[in-house]
Amino acid sequence: MRFDIEGFITFDTEDTSLVNLLTGDCVELSQTSTRLLAELLSHQGDILSRNEIFQSVFDKYGARASNSNLNQYISTLRRNLSDLGVQKEIIVTVPRIGFKIAEDAIINNDREYRTPFLEEKTPEIPVAPPPPRTGQPVFRIIALAIAFLLLIIKPETFRADTGVQKLVEDQCIIFMPSSLSLNDVKNSFNFTSHPFDCSRAKELYLYRQQVHGTLGNIMQLLLVECDQGNCISFYYREKNNV
Repeated sequence: MRFDIEGFITFDTEDTSLVNLLTGDCVELSQTSTRLLAELLSHQGDILSRNEIFQSVFDKYGARASNSNLNQYISTLRRNLSDLGVQKEIIVTVPRIGFKIAEDAIINNDREYRTPFLEEKTPEIPVAPPPPRTGQPVFRIIALAIAFLLLIIKPETFRADTGVQKLVEDQCIIFMPSSLSLNDVKNSFNFTSHPFDCSRAKELYLYRQQVHGTLGNIMQLLLVECDQGNCISFYYREKNNV
């Protein structure tokens, strides 16, 4: 499962890693840390007692459970998130009970919005369009698009040489870093499940970055496509070890 934390940190339980989408910085987690963070994020809004965590994270997998051991893992996760640029305290201690995810933390997972090219393709059955309605899902989609754009243009988060540009192509309005070109946008769609198409009005928000490190190279892509009020997000990450 994949979780997005504060809009710019991606936590992948299969890769056991935390990645800052803006800088490319990556922290590899241990299996126990991965299970612990996933358990807390999956129960956002709930308080998990220490005994519940001992059973679901430690005992079930034959790991040694103790208060000091749990405190050390919590401390390490907090430091990992802080090192990646998360300023608020995501994991909150509930005295004499356990831990919980902060109420003001912005957490999304891959069950809450579509990431088509990460899922197996299934034949689509035409259905009659539902009547227009408003509610929390619509506001969540709009908030995701706005949050993505704000992350790009936030001055204290990006390096000074990184800007954002607005490009119009046919009926598409495209927002992307100034270092990218229209060809980069078109090529990015090679990683998604459908082609680049600007034959009708839509908005595209693109973030793409390649990071070359001593331990390996990382390419990551975040694309949000909004068409008549319906938004789809695409996320792709590729890591090649040296």
